[in-house]
Amino acid sequence: MLQGIVERFALVVCPPGVRDGKRLDGVLREFGEMTDVLQPAARRALAAAFVAIDQGARLAPRSRGRRLVRLGDAAAGAYLGALLARSGMAERLKSLVVMCYYELPEVKAEIGYDPDPYIAFVSERRLERYGDEIKAAESR
Repeated sequence: MLQGIVERFALVVCPPGVRDGKRLDGVLREFGEMTDVLQPAARRALAAAFVAIDQGARLAPRSRGRRLVRLGDAAAGAYLGALLARSGMAERLKSLVVMCYYELPEVKAEIGYDPDPYIAFVSERRLERYGDEIKAAESR
């Protein structure tokens, strides 16, 4: 049940590229991996927040009593747009889901995000500057 809610939520809040290929599956996989490491109470709270958003759609005028997962694109977009404008909780959930989108390797490649050269540069600089101190601390 939760996967269907997160899927519908992602289709609305993520960039349009989420519909390309298997990206939605990737977002759901990333989201699952992220939530798997949460404490059980945090996982339950997160699930409850998504269920509240899903069921809360029933109260929106354009939904005609339907849950978020049953709404068309326009109605779902209008509902979540209004909710995001006034709910910090919804904004935080959006951030989690969108972060999962930007963690996909193909999305990172599209936006040119490749931190490895920078990490290598900083690591080298760190060793040059603090190598002696690092070795001393590691030998203790």
